[in-house]
Amino acid sequence: MSSTKSQNPSTRLTQRPLALYYQVATRLRNEIIMGTWSPGSQLPTEDEIVKEYGVSRQTVRNAKEMLAREGFIRSIKGSGCYVKDSDKWKTMSPTVDNLNDIFHYGTRMSFKIHEFGMVSNSREIQNKLNNREDRFVFQIRGVRHFQGQPISCVVYYLPFRFASRIPLDSLDENPFIPQFEKLAGIQVTEGIQTISLGRADRTVAENLGLKKGAPVLLVEAVYFDSAQRPIEYIMSRYRKELPYAIRIKRHSGSSALMTTSEGPQHAD
Repeated sequence: MSSTKSQNPSTRLTQRPLALYYQVATRLRNEIIMGTWSPGSQLPTEDEIVKEYGVSRQTVRNAKEMLAREGFIRSIKGSGCYVKDSDKWKTMSPTVDNLNDIFHYGTRMSFKIHEFGMVSNSREIQNKLNNREDRFVFQIRGVRHFQGQPISCVVYYLPFRFASRIPLDSLDENPFIPQFEKLAGIQVTEGIQTISLGRADRTVAENLGLKKGAPVLLVEAVYFDSAQRPIEYIMSRYRKELPYAIRIKRHSGSSALMTTSEGPQHAD
């Protein structure tokens, strides 16, 4: 019997130039990487995948062939497809198509709050949040975990106009943005990320098991609401490699390429 899983936030595939089998393979690969189907477990049946994504049987077969070549699955005649051990996988970067997928993958992570409270606004924060009128901003510091292991030290900054509407005792370890949306009555519609190389300070080193001064990836993100107002500025420092990918798409009828960042690392 095949393993069951909850419905993705969005299983609708894009009609852009990405082949449907490639999109289905990407979704299935992501679920394997994120632990929905553990090594040795059976994938959903061909009929179940056809129904979930609204594609043909041949598309599903092509997607499975792709995953088999990448070492993610093996097929047993008359039984089905099974997930192989992770040391056989040739691709490791989960990808996402939109904010809903980011939030979906964020549910596979947890965030432990170490400290929170109001701090003085700074020029750096003002430039990100466009909140020069605020003397103080709300700050949350903590560590993000994936599969029980610490992967990043994170600092969140929220402008006072939003933070003042969020009851702190209502926050839990799940992705923050969906919680902020519910508690503060806001809606995130866009996010911008930048990536650079940094060094681990004492706090980052202690929490991530690194030496002070060790190289880390600094990922900064600013999220906006529908009125293009910044509502959250995040600084994350990641240990080792960051599961991250860049997808470049060409819109139909356009000569320009659109680049979008992909990955579960800023799910909140």
